[in-house]
Amino acid sequence: MLTLRLKSGEYLTIGDDIAIQIFRQAGDSVEVAVKAPREVPVLRGEVLERSGKRPQGLRESTKRPAPSSKSGRRPPAQERQEAVKQAVSLVEQLEAGGLCPREDLARLRDLLVRLGEELG
Repeated sequence: MLTLRLKSGEYLTIGDDIAIQIFRQAGDSVEVAVKAPREVPVLRGEVLERSGKRPQGLRESTKRPAPSSKSGRRPPAQERQEAVKQAVSLVEQLEAGGLCPREDLARLRDLLVRLGEELG
């Protein structure tokens, strides 16, 4: 198996008709753009594996479990609520400093407020 390491924006080609580009990286996630003819099926591995198939020669997943508290559970609601309050405070500091567009900060604050309400 050929293994390549690509940076965001770089791409590879397969034959003349298929191109795969690293679109964006976020945390442990990588988004890819795939350009292929319509007659070429493009499936996520998890979808293919539902049928019991897995291509030979692939490495095993290197997924790491999401960070969690020592007990393996999510932090208590009180801690999540405090994290939301801290995030709102940071948004207010950014607004005061004029470092980001006000519209973006207003949207972020609205999302945080809604999250705080959902957490109760």
